[in-house]
Amino acid sequence: MSNKELVLEFVEAMRVSDVEKLGSMVTDDFTWWIAGKTDYLQTAGEHDKAFFLGFFGSGGDSFPNGVAFEVTGMVAEGDKVAAEARLTATTAMGTDYDNLYHFLFEIQDGRVSRMREYMDTHHAKVTFGL
Repeated sequence: MSNKELVLEFVEAMRVSDVEKLGSMVTDDFTWWIAGKTDYLQTAGEHDKAFFLGFFGSGGDSFPNGVAFEVTGMVAEGDKVAAEARLTATTAMGTDYDNLYHFLFEIQDGRVSRMREYMDTHHAKVTFGL
């Protein structure tokens, strides 16, 4: 499997909150960094594997009707894959969520070792009150 294919499979597992699959696709020392300042956005900063899996384990709570999460472009070089994506959904509160993302994935031995996430943090904060 190519690194791009791995990332597409990983994003799909995030889309459906398949925690078991996500857990098998990340390294033990996996980290997830989210853009923003922690005093502004509670989820900003560096997180470990347990936080990541817990976040996606509760994913259905935020979006009870599921999400559309589409990768719109990718570039891969060596052990890194940059991916652009768009997520749209209706939240549990009935509001629309429509955000663009840029991810940088680092791959190690066929698993994701690091994910850096850039998005419109203001939209996330306003929508979810994080």
